[in-house]
Amino acid sequence: MSLTIDTILKENEKKFGQRGFLYEKENGVYQEHTYQSFCEDVRRYSHYLRDHEFGSRIALYAANSYQYMVLDTAIMAYVGICMTLSKEWTYEDVSRMLENGGADSLIYDKERAPIAQQLARRFPHIRFVAMEDLQPQQSYDGTLPEQDRNISCKIIFSSGTTGMPKGVMLSQKNMFASWENLYKRAGMNETDVDYLFLPLYHTYAGICNFLYALISGMKIYLCSDTKKIFEELQEVRPTVFCAVPLIFERLYAVCQEKQLDPAVLLGGNIRYLFCGGAYMQPVLRRYFKSHGLNMMEAYGLSETSSLIATEYSYSWDDDSSCGVVYEHLNVRIADDGEILVKGDNIFNGYYGNEALTAKSFTEDGYFKTGDTGELKNGKLYLIGRKKRMILLSNGENVDPEEIEQRFAGTDHLNKVKVFEKDKQIHAMLYVSAPVDANSLVEKVNATLPSYARISTFEVLNDTISTRLK
Repeated sequence: MSLTIDTILKENEKKFGQRGFLYEKENGVYQEHTYQSFCEDVRRYSHYLRDHEFGSRIALYAANSYQYMVLDTAIMAYVGICMTLSKEWTYEDVSRMLENGGADSLIYDKERAPIAQQLARRFPHIRFVAMEDLQPQQSYDGTLPEQDRNISCKIIFSSGTTGMPKGVMLSQKNMFASWENLYKRAGMNETDVDYLFLPLYHTYAGICNFLYALISGMKIYLCSDTKKIFEELQEVRPTVFCAVPLIFERLYAVCQEKQLDPAVLLGGNIRYLFCGGAYMQPVLRRYFKSHGLNMMEAYGLSETSSLIATEYSYSWDDDSSCGVVYEHLNVRIADDGEILVKGDNIFNGYYGNEALTAKSFTEDGYFKTGDTGELKNGKLYLIGRKKRMILLSNGENVDPEEIEQRFAGTDHLNKVKVFEKDKQIHAMLYVSAPVDANSLVEKVNATLPSYARISTFEVLNDTISTRLK
């Protein structure tokens, strides 16, 4: 089915109307937004953005919220391209994107106001507006022209880099290509309740958790504070929960320490338990399955609109694969072991970087994932990464070389080696004379998103023997 956001919204008004859709906490209490009110708000904001000349390329720099979801939907469906930025980005990260990304305007929330206001002075040609200052009219005239489903309407940016952040361009065709095959594996519907804490600027949450929920008619409860996830799971009692391995590791630790049943800690109503964004240890999968939970491993990248493979519900026989390859995709393994993918879900290219886009595809049109793996009876098994990349258990990708480059020019520092150690980012500093390592690492960390910061480090005299360490 060739879905678009416009057709889904119109269908939802007929099917779900006054049914609850999105729930967000205000003063500690969840407030309901119906499907009808969500659709109306999307149109109100669409008219407002178009009438007040925000341009066609609008960046969102904010945390999850109902208003964020309305704006994201409005921009993609009727206005232009929504450029989603990590709320963890620093001034330097956003600056690099704005220098090269070509945003017409940037909408930010109050937590990011100090950075946004500083950026506004540097980029006077870009319009900066606080979310709370947006005032869409209560009524509107005229219809909204639907955007072509084949044209890019969303750009997902990679983590901050020393150069231009890598922007993955996605169309509505890309984003909705996989929903039917996902629902074959997990038949979600209007009776389901989803608890959403994953950041919406990632495809995992922005597409699988949010946009696909519009199709099913389920309810979504937004996490009010990531420190309250387990507390709010008890309150919401969801049937659907999507997380990264880090959360399941914490859940496992709590259950082991307090001798609790994970099904109870998750609220007692779970029908579908998804894990994606990073590799999950088979022992953890077996643990949750042994407690009767329908643990479903998923694998994908931003460039594949989040999805390549997902396990079928209640598959107890295999704890090591990352799922069954989606039936509408062509997946093969290259001679060097790299996973290659072709299908309608594959992105339109990297924003402003035709050379990188061309380099990312084979001559016959397969996207190079950068991961190595094996295919066995339709199931995909991950082996590792071709590139030197740290994939954190919270789903974030960190490029060690980009962190290393931030130490460049430091006197007496001959080399820096960054890698993952004990599930943390670790740095080895090779020096020819004493340096103030604490201050140096602190200075570099100040330029990095919180998830990419160096947690531990060691200083070594730069010798042949230490270089071999």
